[in-house]
Amino acid sequence: MKKLDMYVSKNFIKSFFICLIAFINIFILSQLFKVFRLVGDGRLTTGDGVLYIICMLPKIIVNVTPLAVLLGALMFISKMAGNLEIISLKTSGISFKRIVLFPIIISFFISIFVFIVNGYLYPKGEKKMRELRGDVVSTLLPTQKRNGFIRDENNNLYLLDYLNVTEGKAKKVKIIEMSDNFDKIERVIFADNGYFDRNEKVWKLKKVKINNLQLGTQENLDTYSSEEYREEPEKFVTLLVDPEILDNKELKKELVNLKNTGIDTREGISEIANRYSFPFASFVVVFLGLALGSRYIRSSSAMNVILSIFLGYGYYIVHASFEAYGKNGYMNPFICGWIANIIFLIVGIYFIQKAEY
Repeated sequence: MKKLDMYVSKNFIKSFFICLIAFINIFILSQLFKVFRLVGDGRLTTGDGVLYIICMLPKIIVNVTPLAVLLGALMFISKMAGNLEIISLKTSGISFKRIVLFPIIISFFISIFVFIVNGYLYPKGEKKMRELRGDVVSTLLPTQKRNGFIRDENNNLYLLDYLNVTEGKAKKVKIIEMSDNFDKIERVIFADNGYFDRNEKVWKLKKVKINNLQLGTQENLDTYSSEEYREEPEKFVTLLVDPEILDNKELKKELVNLKNTGIDTREGISEIANRYSFPFASFVVVFLGLALGSRYIRSSSAMNVILSIFLGYGYYIVHASFEAYGKNGYMNPFICGWIANIIFLIVGIYFIQKAEY
């Protein structure tokens, strides 16, 4: 069985790389005119143009790998079927599932590789491409904030009508102290203005009104501060960056900051959900490729190729459709990201079962 597994694995990997290189070349050729135009306009030097093409590779690899796996699986299994190897192995008592076990395992590791490329190399490549094109990538925090909002680790909610981040000064400050279970308001503090003392690392409020809802009391003070109020002004603002140029770690951190400051995070959540789901398309579509090529009929081999391409692009369409649903808030983005995988995996397993007979 080891010789069989090595033979099957070697042929699958060979077919996969042939398809992958072909798709990469096609996509690079489609982008060359754009690169030539940028070089011709003087926006890129020749060296920068080469670097620009290299930076494209992570995105291209992520997008074309599922198709390369699908067609690679179809090519290698069709060749085995055409040489009557599949029938011979089945006759000797080896099931089709056992024959294709190692290609399925290999496709899973291909998905892991794509996950790493998509989560870490692709964002860096995208950022570098934008820098080479001269696109502005903001790296500075805003100096002012209106309607600032944040929740700290003590379950205190800060609401500021206006905040000057540089000076650490705020107008119309409201602080709501919540219970430990975050189900009841304990105190509400109103202040006309306040400032953050950067030496003591604490907020100092002026013209303050404190409503204690538990005791039913109200207190007016000229000044007020508490050791609990230590949220720095910089935490009320966040750098709004396109999630495509942030790696997984940076994107998760950015989403936390956006959530704390009350900014809509749907686009960022949809991006991270896509990064966790789309790479595993390679593992999903391999079932379809193996099943389609398992029954070799000379007259239908071209039809199998057309059908596999149709199914491959069908996956992209279904995945993109549900991704749009997630971005628009109709469904949870993480659920949307995996629906296409689940649908096509079920279809692929069904065809693998049918290929046994």
